Amino acid sequence: MDGGIPVRTIFRRRDSSAPRTLDIYDIAYLAGGPRRVARTALIRLREGGAIKFIGSRVRALRAGDPADHPIERALIKQCHPVGRDAYAAVAEVRYGPEMKKLGRELASYGLLGRPGQRLTPAGERVLESAREEAALPKYVFDGLAAVQDERLRTAIREATPYQGGLGASLVRMGEAIEDADEYDRELDSASDSASASDSASDWGSHSDGGHASCGSGCGGGGGGGD
Repeated sequence: MDGGIPVRTIFRRRDSSAPRTLDIYDIAYLAGGPRRVARTALIRLREGGAIKFIGSRVRALRAGDPADHPIERALIKQCHPVGRDAYAAVAEVRYGPEMKKLGRELASYGLLGRPGQRLTPAGERVLESAREEAALPKYVFDGLAAVQDERLRTAIREATPYQGGLGASLVRMGEAIEDADEYDRELDSASDSASASDSASDWGSHSDGGHASCGSGCGGGGGGGD
């Protein structure tokens, strides 16, 4: 796999003049945080024949290739060659260095308030622009509700669950709670079986008040869909 479908919007870091084209995992992070990235990787690798689910386990059918995206390589490494419990494998990637680096990079472009925090206005424009371009699969934006294969949807949901316990109770009362992890702010769900849960944002419900500018590159890139 080539690591994602490029989004035509190009951004420049505040501390560098080098341009960068956002890919499918950048957009997945903006759309739903680390869990959406993990789910996107599972779907892409499964559709590409690189992994398969065997009950509650996931097995990589080949070793990671340098052409793979770092998130994909990390996931393949966790379950190649003998396979591993899907939840454990995904957890290693979801909280691993590759995911944290992805969050830091997006923050450095001014698209997140800081790694793991909610979108800045520039990030919101980028996400909307990417959706309008329609170059990426719907599950990047809409989550598991956009996955037609019910068995695959169930396997991925079980490998990347929402938080439960007190958080789920608060959601049932119409309130939201933030996950304490700096890099994985999540929207807790009372029921993962409902399609509404599948399509809900994987971000927390509280946004970070401040945001950083990414310079002239962000303002122009977030608009056009040429």
